[in-house]
Amino acid sequence: MGASLTSRNSQSRKPLTPVERSQRRRLILQDGLALLGLTAITICIAVLTYFFFNSFREHRRVLEKRWYARGQKALASGHPADAVQDFRSALSLSTANVSYEMSLAEALAAAGRTDEAYAYFSTLHEAEPGDGFLNLQLARLEVRRNNPSAAIDFYRSALNGAWRGHGTARRLDIRLELAKYLLSLGKTNEAQGELLTAEGNSLDNPAALYSIAQLLRQADDPSDAWTAYQRVARHPSADRGLVLQALLGEAEVATSMGQYKRAALALDRYMARQRLHPFPTPPEQKKQVAAELTRLQRMLQLIPFYGLQPKQRARRILMEAAIAHQRFLDCASQIHLAPAAAPASQPPNRPASAQSQPSPGQQPAQPGTPPPDPTGMSALGLKWQQLGSFDAPALGGNADLEQNLVDLIDQTEIVTAKVCGPPTGDDALLLQLAQVPDKTE
Repeated sequence: MGASLTSRNSQSRKPLTPVERSQRRRLILQDGLALLGLTAITICIAVLTYFFFNSFREHRRVLEKRWYARGQKALASGHPADAVQDFRSALSLSTANVSYEMSLAEALAAAGRTDEAYAYFSTLHEAEPGDGFLNLQLARLEVRRNNPSAAIDFYRSALNGAWRGHGTARRLDIRLELAKYLLSLGKTNEAQGELLTAEGNSLDNPAALYSIAQLLRQADDPSDAWTAYQRVARHPSADRGLVLQALLGEAEVATSMGQYKRAALALDRYMARQRLHPFPTPPEQKKQVAAELTRLQRMLQLIPFYGLQPKQRARRILMEAAIAHQRFLDCASQIHLAPAAAPASQPPNRPASAQSQPSPGQQPAQPGTPPPDPTGMSALGLKWQQLGSFDAPALGGNADLEQNLVDLIDQTEIVTAKVCGPPTGDDALLLQLAQVPDKTE
């Protein structure tokens, strides 16, 4: 039975005729060519798709860069509103770009759209809370939002944050900005602390030291301001113009503290530098400095320093008294004060009040009660009469009398300035000294 099946199968597979074999080869060739064509078409479509996609993506990239460049240009030229639109267009063409978002936030802040800018910066800050730039921007926005506590916190975070290059210089700028903000809030003690820290970090930067000195003056810290000015004036790398400005600042601060000798020394150094190494300076400034130096030198001749010998100090007090008493007489004459308020006689070069010093135990004559005098000039006249006469040796041995006379000189200059107008010459110097409690060098 097996043999019969084999013979039957062999009979069913008859060999192909030449025609059939030719047709079979043609079909196989046609199918192969069709498959090859479809493959080629698919490859061409894929290549074209890839080309067009890359071309579109490159076109978007070019457009987004163009919009971003336009935004930067608009922002730099002072047109933040236009920059906002440009940056938004750049972002719409970009999938995600932190630089674009940060630039948009900056433009919003510059355009005064504080809340929108704050929202953008807050989102960026959540991703990088330690970024110094983001903390600084948020601090400035909190200043605008009138939120001092948050602003100060963000400023301090900016100081401690990460900066990508030039971190030392940026932190110095931020500390000075924070100090100015604290001054605007009236927090002078905190501002002083920031400025002193900045000074300690800027000993090799004379320009920064000068700015710190200026701010210390605003922070009611003249002593540290004077020290900072000195550091600028003595800094080997400070340019000549800055040194001259520091010397002027040093003199101004010393004068405000009543340290006239230091002020005179600073101005003397200023004049010496100008003589040795002339620096372009307005002629008016040179004249003002020379006049101020002359004024300070004269003041140093008038001040009865406690370190002087007793007789020398007494002579200076008597010289001041003669000047002040003459000022009183001139003012009394100008307002037609009653003669009874003035001393009876005026010894040369001494106060007219110094007529006869009462002996120990003797009470000075009590003049009659003067008529009402809102100016206080009549009371001054009585005080000049009550002091009596004395000379330098007697005055030098009586500390109480010295102090009483100095107080009277001060009071005379203050009252006469109110009654008869601002004084000139030595009286102007005495008035300035009267307003300084501690007369020192």
